[in-house]
Amino acid sequence: MKKILFLLVISIAAFCSCSDPYAADSTYIKDTSALPAASYLEQTDSLNASLWVELLKYTDLYNTMNLAANYTCFVPNNDAMKAYLSKKGVTKVTDLSLSDAKTLVKYHTIKGAAYSAVSFEEGVISDTTATGDYLSTSFAENGGAVRINLEATITKTVKTNNAYVHILNSALTPVTETIWDKLQSSDFTIFRQAVEATGYKDKLNTISEVINNVAYKYHYTLFAVPDSVYKAKNVTSLASLRDSLKAGSDYTASTNALNLYVAYHLFNQQVSYASLAYFALTDTKRSKNYSTVAADQLLNVSEVNKELYVNYNSTTKTGVKFLAVNRNCKNGVVHVMSGLMPVVIPKATTLQWELTDFSLMSSLLPKYRVSGLTSDYTYQLSSDLFTCYKWLSVPETKPGLTYVIANKNNAVPYKALNYDYLRLNLGTYGWVEMTTPTIVAGTYKVTIEHYNPLAAQAQGKIWFIVDGAYFGSQIATQGASKTANQFLKTVVGTITFTTSTKHKVKILAADNYSSDLDCLTFTPQ
Repeated sequence: MKKILFLLVISIAAFCSCSDPYAADSTYIKDTSALPAASYLEQTDSLNASLWVELLKYTDLYNTMNLAANYTCFVPNNDAMKAYLSKKGVTKVTDLSLSDAKTLVKYHTIKGAAYSAVSFEEGVISDTTATGDYLSTSFAENGGAVRINLEATITKTVKTNNAYVHILNSALTPVTETIWDKLQSSDFTIFRQAVEATGYKDKLNTISEVINNVAYKYHYTLFAVPDSVYKAKNVTSLASLRDSLKAGSDYTASTNALNLYVAYHLFNQQVSYASLAYFALTDTKRSKNYSTVAADQLLNVSEVNKELYVNYNSTTKTGVKFLAVNRNCKNGVVHVMSGLMPVVIPKATTLQWELTDFSLMSSLLPKYRVSGLTSDYTYQLSSDLFTCYKWLSVPETKPGLTYVIANKNNAVPYKALNYDYLRLNLGTYGWVEMTTPTIVAGTYKVTIEHYNPLAAQAQGKIWFIVDGAYFGSQIATQGASKTANQFLKTVVGTITFTTSTKHKVKILAADNYSSDLDCLTFTPQ
């Protein structure tokens, strides 16, 4: 296969200070819609944002916010700023360190994109802030107000000549810590010691690294157990945790019980509480399994009586609850749990395995699983970097694999989980192979969920090969309708797995047309 060589650069646009082009022009004050963001904030007392204006001037970013560029500005009102300053133990904006003050402004600012309030959707905003971080949006139940990072609500939105300005009732907390930094809290002494003893400290303390001139950015999910939970179970130290698990002395071995325990609390992907709590309307069981870093070990998340549990036991009617959620870090997210969360073997549940669900994808792709795009995002994958896939194009000049994020204006493909697809354009007899997450032993009906564009005849034909054997029927991913595009769930067949483990899935192209594939769904029978 032809290799596409490139260097992935993760960059953050730096703010700069320059002469304010509007500083001496009072004519704009009569028509506030013509003012740029900083000047508009200063001239409009009703926004109650004078402390933010002081912050812009203190950080020398006031003039920058008046540049002829597109901005999305999240601006805490004065009450929110006073609360933020009080939390920091200071009374004035100028009491903040200049570094912290600049980080606060940049974390509240998206440069290069102007998002109105109506353009926000549940999920992650497509563009990063000036600190290189993604903000999340959700909707409050009382009236549907937009919430940012679950800690601030937009109370008012105004349009200036270079920005949308969203007034917040609370300041956002800039993300500056790694997951390992977050564990330095005195609440996590025992769990932190277990992480360090088992060799996971470096993993959880790494944000990104450059390997062979390629930048990798890492994202994890950690289910952390606080000391209070351990002590309630008479676990008072790392030694007593080790003894309770009957672990040997070689903590760094993946088969060691303590190592397995820590790895079981960790995902190689960043998964927010909203994602954990999401179940399709058709999912009456409200239960799903996730792969953990521990080899072939699954963690179950279930909704019972409108409450979310990890590893819920329907016999004892007990499970582990969430004490705190979405503690955002530079390299992922931490959820704080109410129980020890020992390794358990869950029951088989419906598994929706997205064909783009690999940690390498989130590490390398400039955009991954973002919502609200106004045009499709496509990214050509290269075999030398995206080693989570093995593929052969016939001929090798065919595009191969493309990562696609559908845009919100195209309603049919936008129905995909996390809005993204793996596009196959392999040529006749080309193929791609990948590895599933761990699947619990059992018998499953398997369906492929995919975008099916209209065509005069069925095409985009593919076969599935599982663990080296042909499986199910040939399907076509285009032309189910001659008149309309569709998002389909097509049955492939029924399969039985005798052990709980990962599996090799190969998709073989049977013609020369492309296929946009979302996920394989395994439904227990």
